[in-house]
Amino acid sequence: MPPSLLRRLTAVTRDAGPGHVQPYFAAERSSWMSPDDTLSILMIIGGDIVQRAVAQLAGSGPCNRHWHFAPVAFSFGWLAYSVSALTSAVGDGRLLPQPDCPIHVVNAKTGYRRQNASWVLGRLVRDYENRKFKSGSLTIAFYRTRKDGPEAGVPARDWVYWSGVLVILAQLAISVVPGALHGNWIVLIVAVGGTVLALLGSGMPQWREEKYAARKIDPQKPEVVCLTRGNGSTFAMVVTSETGIRLEDLAGGRDKRRLSTSFMSGLLAISWIVLLLTVEGLDGDAWYLLAIGGLGMVQNVIAAGAERSADALGLHFEDFDTENDVIAEGKVMETLMRAEERHPGVGLAMLKLFFPGELRPNEQEFWDRMKLLKAEKEASAKRDKKNAKPALSKHATLVGLATPEGKVSDETLRSEQSEKPHLKDGSSSFVVRAN
Repeated sequence: MPPSLLRRLTAVTRDAGPGHVQPYFAAERSSWMSPDDTLSILMIIGGDIVQRAVAQLAGSGPCNRHWHFAPVAFSFGWLAYSVSALTSAVGDGRLLPQPDCPIHVVNAKTGYRRQNASWVLGRLVRDYENRKFKSGSLTIAFYRTRKDGPEAGVPARDWVYWSGVLVILAQLAISVVPGALHGNWIVLIVAVGGTVLALLGSGMPQWREEKYAARKIDPQKPEVVCLTRGNGSTFAMVVTSETGIRLEDLAGGRDKRRLSTSFMSGLLAISWIVLLLTVEGLDGDAWYLLAIGGLGMVQNVIAAGAERSADALGLHFEDFDTENDVIAEGKVMETLMRAEERHPGVGLAMLKLFFPGELRPNEQEFWDRMKLLKAEKEASAKRDKKNAKPALSKHATLVGLATPEGKVSDETLRSEQSEKPHLKDGSSSFVVRAN
């Protein structure tokens, strides 16, 4: 046996006995009776969980220009998050975390594909893929946004939202107990202070602006996008939007930084450090504060990871028909072919994503034919749109204007034609004024 290990074993044997064991148990007993030191350690863990919980609930509650209510309870991770939020605010200026479900967003009309940078779209695919569609091959689900009803970017209040409200109220109720029993109101002060700081941090307006940073959709130009994890995935969503916000813009992760966010993040970080010092000086009744922080951490974990509906994510769809709005064939290629036949452009948009290599001759022939049909439909739509423009009145007044040589004609003409007269050089010398 090595000499060093032998000396240590001899020392332990010599010091063993009831008189030497008792102090160690006394220290453990003191720690379990009042875990004051443990609280300060717990205050610096779980910052990433808090960020995801706020990302889930941002914009759900009442709001105005300067603040919105997001029921994310006070927990041990807020101090760690406040420091990381300050770093982000000073750096890239973003509050939302990166999507935890990497997906591709493909425009079905242009075929343009981009990597998703939106937390909302990533969670949408993750939740719908896990909850509704499980198959061995590819399943394509078609959704349409509502033309009436809730506005896009305004989440519905589901059980995750209301559970946050209930947890906050329960925390405040627990904090009153030590004050009522022992006159120790420090627990209440810490709980109220932590709750206020948590609501201020989760209620900054940049959260909602960054979460739904996208342009409004022109009803005359509906958007059709495909959302999928890509090659190897068994699920894809096709969302047709005639109203609401552009999902392509949302996927781009637009910059919505505010100077006030950087200032507020610094102020909140300092306030959380002050709260930590207050917790460090707590003498007695630490179990109440441990219960408050533990309850808040449970709420944060549930809010950060819970599966939610599209309404709760701020995207409102029409009623879904599992028979008519789903395409699922035995093979991926067959599913894409059926999707293309049903909605021109959808299969073509995802073809290179799932089959980046060469195709079989019969498959290549099918897709060449689909490309031709799509081009013909687009050309026909452009002609119809051009012909649908209101023609000028047959009885039009042509008012003479200056020619390139500077000559002015005051001649007033009546024309049965709807076209403008042109000079030899191609410039128009008249303005058509309808009667």
